[in-house]
Amino acid sequence: MTQLKWEYYEKNGKRDKAMKPILNMDLMKVKHNTSQIVRLAGQYGISVAGITKGCCGNEEFAKAQIEAGVDFLADSRIENLMKLEHLNIKKMLLRSPKLSETNEVVKYADYSLNSEIKVIRALGNSAARMNEVHSIILMIDVGDLREGIWCEDINDIFHTVESILNIEGVQLEGIGTNLTCFGGIMPTEKNYGMLVTLAEELRRRYNLLLPIVSGGNSSSLQMIYEGRLPKGITHLRINQSVFLGFEIGHGKKLSGWESNIVTLEAEIIEIHKKPSYPRGNRAKMNAFGNIQSFKDKGIRTRVILAIGRQDMDMNGLHPIDPNISVEGASSDHLIIDITDSKHHYRVGQMIKFDVVTYSSIITAMASSFIQQKIV
Repeated sequence: MTQLKWEYYEKNGKRDKAMKPILNMDLMKVKHNTSQIVRLAGQYGISVAGITKGCCGNEEFAKAQIEAGVDFLADSRIENLMKLEHLNIKKMLLRSPKLSETNEVVKYADYSLNSEIKVIRALGNSAARMNEVHSIILMIDVGDLREGIWCEDINDIFHTVESILNIEGVQLEGIGTNLTCFGGIMPTEKNYGMLVTLAEELRRRYNLLLPIVSGGNSSSLQMIYEGRLPKGITHLRINQSVFLGFEIGHGKKLSGWESNIVTLEAEIIEIHKKPSYPRGNRAKMNAFGNIQSFKDKGIRTRVILAIGRQDMDMNGLHPIDPNISVEGASSDHLIIDITDSKHHYRVGQMIKFDVVTYSSIITAMASSFIQQKIV
């Protein structure tokens, strides 16, 4: 595709329109990876939420997840779930709702993850006005220090549950936790076991069903493959591994999973031979507060691409051409070295990269300066 575009420009001598960087996403690989976790989780009676936040609620991505067999669609932003309203599947808001959006949450999400009773009361009020019942997953923090009531504050947990049970318009459907995303704490039999034990106690104490015990995210996959996931975890929220093809906590490639799902193309705007070591008086740090280090490799052929840090996190870009090296980026420029490449690159041509980190994928997907393309 890139070569055809280049030939068109050469033949006509000009372009029809300005080209944005292009982010390509392979939906067949997305569907394959999603089906892998759905199949594996199904062996243990575990339901799976396919998460759409990484691609900003892209409908084609969501449909691929549904076709792969997920039980829910989930997102951290209600704006993304609003885009998917017409898809016939249960939807879950992953981030605790804002007080200012409870009406929208009740309208567009069947479930939400919560930890603040004030927010849950507001959801109940909104749901009652709409003659709806909204499902609550109460979040418990078992060590990662992101959202949730602290696991050792058992009286606080009991008090919150009792309060929820007396709020019109909501029902307590389960409890959940999050791991690895903030504190880097890995799921274990011990911290997941705490969640399972708590669910059992809440069922006994309050005569509840609590069908959902949501154990977290892609960092849980290795435990499932090794058969170590405690019985009683009934729900998982899977995101990063679908995009990357490996287990998050240890960075281990998952057998049978696809990788290189997302690629990016950016246009060359300059090619010049230059020294590889900057000349002049050096500041202590660059415009982004970083202390740069350079190795003097002599005169090199350096290329500037029309993309930078304002567009996305640049750290996850790996050139498809193995003889290209990424030298760094400013807000609007990506600098690469093509000296050792066997290809003859020209101004106006697109250079292609694998996007290999989750941070790079989600920032690129959210950028208005990058066009998305499903392949």
